[in-house]
Amino acid sequence: MKLKGLNKRAHNVLFHTHTVSGIAISFALFVIFYAGAFSLFRDEIGQWENPDMQQLLVEEVNLDQAVALVDSAYQLNYYQTTSLVLPTKERPVLYVYGAYHNTDTTTQRLATYLSPIDHQIHDIRAPKTTVGDTLYHLHYFDQIPLIGLYLSGLVALFFLFATITGLLIHWKNLITKFYAFITAGSNWKKIWINAHIVFGLIGLPFQVIYAITGAFFGLLTLILLPGVFLLYDGDSSKVFAKAQPYRAISLAQDAPDADHLSLDVLADQVQSSYPDYHIRTVQLRNYSKDDGVASWYLNDRQNLAGSGVITMSLKDGALLEEYSVLPQHKTYSNKVIDYIAQLHFGTFGGPMVRIMYFVLAMITCFMIISGVLIWRTARDNKKYNHKQRLFHHRVTKVYLAICLSMFPAFAIIFMANKLVPMELDGRVGIVNIIFFSSWLLLTVVGLFWNKYAQQNRNYLLMGGLLSLTIPLLNGLMADAWVWKMIEPYPAVAYVDLFWLFTGLAALYVSIFLLKVKTASDKPEAPQLQEPVAEKVPAKASPSILGFFKLNRS
Repeated sequence: MKLKGLNKRAHNVLFHTHTVSGIAISFALFVIFYAGAFSLFRDEIGQWENPDMQQLLVEEVNLDQAVALVDSAYQLNYYQTTSLVLPTKERPVLYVYGAYHNTDTTTQRLATYLSPIDHQIHDIRAPKTTVGDTLYHLHYFDQIPLIGLYLSGLVALFFLFATITGLLIHWKNLITKFYAFITAGSNWKKIWINAHIVFGLIGLPFQVIYAITGAFFGLLTLILLPGVFLLYDGDSSKVFAKAQPYRAISLAQDAPDADHLSLDVLADQVQSSYPDYHIRTVQLRNYSKDDGVASWYLNDRQNLAGSGVITMSLKDGALLEEYSVLPQHKTYSNKVIDYIAQLHFGTFGGPMVRIMYFVLAMITCFMIISGVLIWRTARDNKKYNHKQRLFHHRVTKVYLAICLSMFPAFAIIFMANKLVPMELDGRVGIVNIIFFSSWLLLTVVGLFWNKYAQQNRNYLLMGGLLSLTIPLLNGLMADAWVWKMIEPYPAVAYVDLFWLFTGLAALYVSIFLLKVKTASDKPEAPQLQEPVAEKVPAKASPSILGFFKLNRS
């Protein structure tokens, strides 16, 4: 069955623009999706890596006591926003973000957390662990100074273009490609094209969501810049006030001191008024002043539109309706940013949504790899001379090496977190150096493997072996064996189980399904110094198993 497609000229134009835009961003896009998939479970990884997070959740948190403790330690500047992020099961500590007065009368930013059990304060500007944060920042290239975020936004924008053009050029044969993929034949080009189209269609809604939201977050500053100068006289606060009115509250820095209601009393009042919502964050402005306010961020953790902000006066607890964004009374401008954020981070619908996002991200990674191999095999013909074919081959090797080496490199950063002692000064920098240098080394090593199947097999083999050591190291170094963690801290156990099953699956595929033939089994093409095309057996199983059997050569 074929659907109506584009005319020949439009098809050719879109096909070439799809190919160029796709190959230009392929390895950067792979990094974004692969690192972003792990970032979905940043809190779970944080509990796995940080012993401070391995404590039971205390439901009743004394907010007044927490603020007093942090204030006594840092002398908080209450005119600046002070944010309290309440504990969750995977992150059972109270985070405090704000500003404090330095000894030279300047103001510095504050980032700390304290345990609701022993009230010990930890400075997260000098953190003990880094795995979750490193992978999270990697997914939008934050390690690249100044331009990293903008680059990720541009990649997302090009990805949206490539997704739309890909849908248009393959629309005519979508149904037939599904059948062709299931009954895989022996032609490599057809296999990769069918796989690319099928997996691209399966993940299409997910990919469009991430292309739009990724471009929004990465390019937001550049998008808003003209409007800020033309419509708001360069005052960016007026722009944000349209979507988040509580940002527009005008407070006096020299307001007189005044008694205020207990934060815990106000929290009980908010919770009783909205029993179906959970308080996620509290933002304080001019705390202990006459005009002080508190903004309570609510979330039902299930619905896409299930979030809101309640702004109250700290002096008398009165609801400031003009600055509140009640979940049921959101305007269009209120909804847009909340929807984009929830869609991007998967913070709605519970853990199953994040698991589904993770699977779709891995499918997208496979689609990206298949797109590179389509580009490569399409150029393995007599239209291209020896030098051109050799260039295409080497570009493909580089792209595959960068992408496929991420699997063992990610396993290494998890291992390094357990091997580098917690009490060592600068351990976060050491762990990051181990991760990025190992990723670079693995990429360089992969360039010496001429066959793509050899690259695939070897990276899977190394990644599988390293993955199996992660739960073993966690048990030996931290006494956090899976059977001990499954009841009190299931997130810790799930991280170990993920690496255990991932390692076993990778070893099975690399050993039993991906067998690379040697030169004695099949001579190389005499006209090239390096192989530029991987041949396939003359016969292949006419089923989905044929796809795996073809990978043996």
